[in-house]
Amino acid sequence: MFRSFKIGPITIPMYGLMVVVGLIAFTIVTILTLEKREKTDKRTTNNLLLVCAGGALALYAFAYLFNALFHSIAKGAITFGGITWLGGVLGAFPTMVVLIHFFCPRLKGNALFYFNLLVPAIVLGHAFGRIGCFLGGCCYGMKTDTIFGVVFPPHSPAAHAHFEVCTGQSSLPVFPTQLYEAIFEFLLFAFMMIFYKKCRKNFLVIYAFAYGTFRFLLEFLRDDNRGGTGFFLSPSQLMSIILIAAGVLILLYQQGVVFKRLKQRMTLRQKEAESAYVRIDSKRAIRRIQSLYDNGGLTKEEYEAFKKRLEENLPSKKEDVPPEPIPTENE
Repeated sequence: MFRSFKIGPITIPMYGLMVVVGLIAFTIVTILTLEKREKTDKRTTNNLLLVCAGGALALYAFAYLFNALFHSIAKGAITFGGITWLGGVLGAFPTMVVLIHFFCPRLKGNALFYFNLLVPAIVLGHAFGRIGCFLGGCCYGMKTDTIFGVVFPPHSPAAHAHFEVCTGQSSLPVFPTQLYEAIFEFLLFAFMMIFYKKCRKNFLVIYAFAYGTFRFLLEFLRDDNRGGTGFFLSPSQLMSIILIAAGVLILLYQQGVVFKRLKQRMTLRQKEAESAYVRIDSKRAIRRIQSLYDNGGLTKEEYEAFKKRLEENLPSKKEDVPPEPIPTENE
């Protein structure tokens, strides 16, 4: 295990490198999921990637703020520094759903479904990030005399907390909780990919239940300083419970048990968006076949047949189309 390596005069931290690997893995899986499996158009895919960039900023901001909150509670004074993944999740996930709704016009009313499609890529990216934690020596576990113990190198956070008395440098054997979490997330990602068609509408709920439960239990093995809550639960255990509770609410919302008016409004917005873009796509297609006909690429009979078929797809009622401007051909 090593915390960094050098290429000439440049020192590359392994934690940072694994974070970059995680971001690349996230981007590749997201594009393949949207374009290959869901057949989304390029514009929608690009819009979702922009939402993901905004989500990444929100993730870091909330992770930083929640970490500061829990360390401030523990110390009794305002303290900043460090991040906590679960804090980022609790803030960034709802933020991304809202961003999808407002900044992806084709997906209005269907933002929760499309966010579900991003969850496997998030899980995979975080798994690589946890490997980075292991290589960096942070997020370590309790001391152990079992065969599962790992000795972290000098100057790592684990070595500072549990140093070997004989050498005063390397750490005592501790549980590699970072690897436990990485393995769990790789398995969760594999499960989501294998059962993609059956589970894709519920990826977020599956993540909330699975990761929330796993992280709650893993906390009994963690031994790094994560701040305090003021009572017997650790910060991550408290946030795990909140994550599981959120999963329950999302499941009930999907079943139409709670937030019924919101669900009705989202369903209406979805139908309006679909109706508007059916009109847009049909009109664009009509213009294309008109161009083909003008250039001699279609006979008059073929042109009339194609045009009639496309016009049948146009919404027949004025109220079916939302009062939004229809994009022009150059947009």
